Amino acid sequence: MIKHAIVVANRFVFEGGASASLGLLTRTLTALAQIGVTDVCVVDGEHAAEIRNRLRIPELAAVRIQVLANKSWRRESGSAVLLAREFFATAKGPCLVVRGDRPLDAEALAELASSSLGDSDALITVAAAPPGDLGHEVKVRIGKANEVTRLGLDLERFDAVFTGHMLASPALMDALAGFNNPSIEDALSMWASAGRVRARAGRLSWLWGQPQRADVDSPVNEILSSKSHPSYMLLNPGPVNTTPAVKAAMVHHDVCHRDGNFSELMVSLSGKLRRIFRGTPEHTVCTITGSGTAAMESALASTVPYDRKVLVIDNGAFGERLFEICRLHDMDVVRLRYAWGDLVNVADVERAFAEHPDIAVVAMTIHETSVGLLNPAAEIGALCRRHDALLLVDAVSALGAEDIDVVRDNIDVCWGSANKCLHAISGVSFVCVAPRVWSKVANIKPRSYYLDLKRYRKYIDDLAQTPFTPAVSAYFALDAACSEFLTDGHSKRFAMYRERNRMIRQGLAALGMVPFTRTGKESHSVTTCGMPEGILFEDLYARLKKRGYIVYACKEVLADRFLQVANMGDMPIEAIEAFLRETREVIEELRASGQPAVKDAAAARAIA
Repeated sequence: MIKHAIVVANRFVFEGGASASLGLLTRTLTALAQIGVTDVCVVDGEHAAEIRNRLRIPELAAVRIQVLANKSWRRESGSAVLLAREFFATAKGPCLVVRGDRPLDAEALAELASSSLGDSDALITVAAAPPGDLGHEVKVRIGKANEVTRLGLDLERFDAVFTGHMLASPALMDALAGFNNPSIEDALSMWASAGRVRARAGRLSWLWGQPQRADVDSPVNEILSSKSHPSYMLLNPGPVNTTPAVKAAMVHHDVCHRDGNFSELMVSLSGKLRRIFRGTPEHTVCTITGSGTAAMESALASTVPYDRKVLVIDNGAFGERLFEICRLHDMDVVRLRYAWGDLVNVADVERAFAEHPDIAVVAMTIHETSVGLLNPAAEIGALCRRHDALLLVDAVSALGAEDIDVVRDNIDVCWGSANKCLHAISGVSFVCVAPRVWSKVANIKPRSYYLDLKRYRKYIDDLAQTPFTPAVSAYFALDAACSEFLTDGHSKRFAMYRERNRMIRQGLAALGMVPFTRTGKESHSVTTCGMPEGILFEDLYARLKKRGYIVYACKEVLADRFLQVANMGDMPIEAIEAFLRETREVIEELRASGQPAVKDAAAARAIA
């Protein structure tokens, strides 16, 4: 029978807050005492002293209880277990590791404590998936002989859910120490890929699922009804319509950005963004108060060596912006330029490497928003890896809607923005950096004070903060929006975007608004289409706005002749159907009004 147990009493999950759950913890400790555990190490965040004082109860008299305070919000749950490394060593063998907020009954604990690990490094308890929100639950796929084959938060196919309780070998400590900012599940996932984790059924007395959120729709709508600013359905490519829960997240108690409460938020937010990028525990996520362009400039200014070249792939307005930033900073830039609407040819990138062997960085957009085309980031990522060049990818209007995986696609630096397909508000951008980047950029002198990526890394790693005063409320909103995304899951969100984009694309085509491109590489969040014959954009825009819809003017070479309709943000199917009906009516009204047909852009501007 196992005599030692580590109890992780703080979940490090922002929505749960930092309140102590001494009732649950006491029941867990009492159950451990009943099965003969003699030594327990409790690791808690903010309440270690309180726990020490309140656990002196008769039922626990025979148990030696050590309480450790883990006050570092910059770390995930694995740091709590690492704090107990010396305690684990005293076990001289396997040790129970259990969650203090999910007590197993004494019988189930006894079965776990009396089990043998055999050739495995961990035996975990699992349970049938509960109904409701599984966004924060660790899913488990089980093969033959109860072997765990996959384990993670974002598994689409799974057989059970990890309860948080396990019997682990001493190798757990070395496994956790090998990660930068690990969760307990990171070590288990690594072991599962090597066939070193087994599963057993567990009987839980804990109520599954996150606490039900309070109904915020009515209070939020009541507040909005008192505002003088009108309400619109935003069909522009950001900012976007947000849910009541995201709006409600901006109403919070005042928070100091140098306090542990904000650090708690930052741990939560950076962990969620890392999952959305599909990064590893070693990936660093830095958040910047500023638009997506701030993240773009930070990535370029921080990674391009002064004595090497950067290749910029440009087939639209945001490719042009990459080039402009490089020129502003006097970088030695090679520009691979295409006409707006043309697809990027990977062979051209290979040719550029051959002609310029001193290319150290390649920069591109994965979704060129100005035309609505997707670029081949994964193929170019494979090229960059072969040439040992860093790949920098602008995913501002792609993250959340398109299938992006920074590991699979060999993307070294990838940035996004809150106010696009993650459905949050403007004011926050973020950069996901692969671990191999830091050694390559360590000696690059900063080109910017505010946008120095190495400075952001130091603050998130050391303090779980930002180097400069952040837009605190926007960070709360983004955290809530990331929770909504992860509750849905990647596949469900991708399918939602495809369906809504299909509706808009087909609906506008039926009105004579033909698509700008038919390449098969069009995005799933923006539709770029021609203006209806004889209709001016200004007139269409004004009449749709009166009906509560905002569409978007195209830039530069597409101006006047084309418009864009985005399906980003909180957008019910019914809203899309209503928009298409009203667009048909507006076109019919404009044609009935006798407006003369406009044959070219110059004439359109003259009339406007």
